[in-house]
Amino acid sequence: MGDSPLEMCRGLNYKLKPFIPTISDVPPQTMVTVVVKGDPSKETGRCMPPLYATAYAIRKIYKEAGNVFKVEKLRARWPDETINLPKEQWTGTYALPVPNDIKELPDIKEDKKALGVDVKLTIWEYGKVGQIIHQGPYSEEGPTLQKLHDYVESEGFRIIPNSHEEIYLTDPTRSSPDKIKTLIVCRIK
Repeated sequence: MGDSPLEMCRGLNYKLKPFIPTISDVPPQTMVTVVVKGDPSKETGRCMPPLYATAYAIRKIYKEAGNVFKVEKLRARWPDETINLPKEQWTGTYALPVPNDIKELPDIKEDKKALGVDVKLTIWEYGKVGQIIHQGPYSEEGPTLQKLHDYVESEGFRIIPNSHEEIYLTDPTRSSPDKIKTLIVCRIK
């Protein structure tokens, strides 16, 4: 495995240069999550209001107690077998990080709820991860993902199956496709 201090860092790095893979140690993180079933381009919109409303309700409780936390970038985990299916059959989990001491979810306003969308509190395990920033359309992530996998293997690690995660660093509705940045993370061993 590489010994360079530049190759190993602690935590997720949203400021990596695109297409340069690294290995990092990431602690467990408490998340508010929703499961999305079907084509993400069609199903994501209805999952976001309850997810964000819950994260901001937690933020409000913290603020009223004199504490502050920032609602971070949206994350999603997509199991490996999903990628090979037609998008209408995909299942993934969207998440927003919240403070690790959260033990229960606050209620949200009725107008933010969505039929069939259940917000849950979950701890996402990480440990050692490979990470890389992809810049460009989601449909063109393949070579970037392969570069990450090749790098991880060259450093003596293996990708843990079903650990593909994406952190959306830019809003695709506000960025041209070539400017979209996605941090791709895979747990490794």
